[in-house]
Amino acid sequence: MGQVRAKTGLEFEVLVRSREGFERYIKAPRIKWSGTGKNNMERLLSVNKNPNKFKPIMSESKFIKADARDKNGVLYEIKKYNISDLNTYKLYSEPIIKVAPTRSKWGKGDPYYDAFESCVEYNKFIYKITKTRWWRKYNKTILKNIYTSNSGIFSKDGFIPYTDLKFKWVINKGEYGPIFDGYNRLTIIFKIKDKPLLERIKEKIITLLQIKK
Repeated sequence: MGQVRAKTGLEFEVLVRSREGFERYIKAPRIKWSGTGKNNMERLLSVNKNPNKFKPIMSESKFIKADARDKNGVLYEIKKYNISDLNTYKLYSEPIIKVAPTRSKWGKGDPYYDAFESCVEYNKFIYKITKTRWWRKYNKTILKNIYTSNSGIFSKDGFIPYTDLKFKWVINKGEYGPIFDGYNRLTIIFKIKDKPLLERIKEKIITLLQIKK
């Protein structure tokens, strides 16, 4: 099911870029973590998987999230949702370190795949991150840097500026998108701010469609 959604999502991105005259511009947040090593897992192991020491280096992190760019350089995120779907929270981004091991490589001694003994250990680590001093200090900044890095979201019904959306952090246990074998993910979710706004957006879209006719 996850693969089907991913495929249809990519097809929708191509459709929107073609229809709106956007260029393909794919960017995902990349947080630089403390510690030493060639990748995030090695850095994590270098601080003994201590969530208090495994901190983001804000000045070296990149928070841009985008799927498209227009001729003026304005960035857009594209999500295959109807506006009516956005009365409830939906998955937006998973920028914090996550684990999704490849089964054929699991248990082979590769630190990238074998950093955690099980989802139980990993989930405890993710929970402890949300209790650290650095999380209290930076989580709102990371959140805002990501969702303001683009102008907003193109949905199936049209464009929604980020100012009309609400974003927050959650630990996704499968409610907001598939997770690998019980490995919970520290995730950004989003929704329309309020119901009256939802109705106003629908009215704008109807008006625009009538004008085009």
